[in-house]
Amino acid sequence: MRKALYLLGLIAVVAAADNTVVAKKTVSQILSVNQEERLTANIAVDYMNRLAMAGDKIVSIFGDEGTFVHQADDHTGQVFIKPTADNGTQPLAITIITENGVTQDLNLVPSTAKAATIILKSIANHKTPAALGLAHRDLNLQEQWIHIIKQAVLGELAVGSKIVPPRTVANFKLHHVKNYVTGGYVVEVWLIKNNTQKPLDVLEKTFFTPGDLAISLQTQSLEPGAKTYLYVVRVAHA
Repeated sequence: MRKALYLLGLIAVVAAADNTVVAKKTVSQILSVNQEERLTANIAVDYMNRLAMAGDKIVSIFGDEGTFVHQADDHTGQVFIKPTADNGTQPLAITIITENGVTQDLNLVPSTAKAATIILKSIANHKTPAALGLAHRDLNLQEQWIHIIKQAVLGELAVGSKIVPPRTVANFKLHHVKNYVTGGYVVEVWLIKNNTQKPLDVLEKTFFTPGDLAISLQTQSLEPGAKTYLYVVRVAHA
């Protein structure tokens, strides 16, 4: 049975937790963007590490659920990331997407060093996957789904008219907003509201239903009455 890919989508500002530790000193690393390779950088295991794209804004970050916590500033497009205690010093494999459509895979290696500042710089006249002529069929399945969600977030896909069944999750109110369609897939966009009087964790697996291929959420927590968006990739005829 194929497992769904859970993606940590980062679009809105995520409030910092009260126990967040911010380092006073950081170590800077500058990496040149290469969308055909996974870049490696070092990060601190005990502090929040800053990740930014020069001249651009990070709008989404995808990675394995439970391996890291993050905060974001939607004004500057910077991301602050820290490994979870459960992950420890295991490398983090993440993918970021920027406002200008750049997709970059990263391998972040935690250590006991100082907090890191990682600056990604695009080379002159860099080409996006579309410009390189990479069709969906040239990517593996997970890469396809990540690429499709990126296009949905940026509003680059055609809007579909498929009627979808309602989703019901305890403590949340879900409202179907729209569908996007592309290459045999449909991306369902849902608005999620915390229907309780207490803050709630927002986990991708909570919203999974059979037939979901990939799930991406904007945030990892919601205050009472707060809302966020859920993106779900499914086969178009499912």
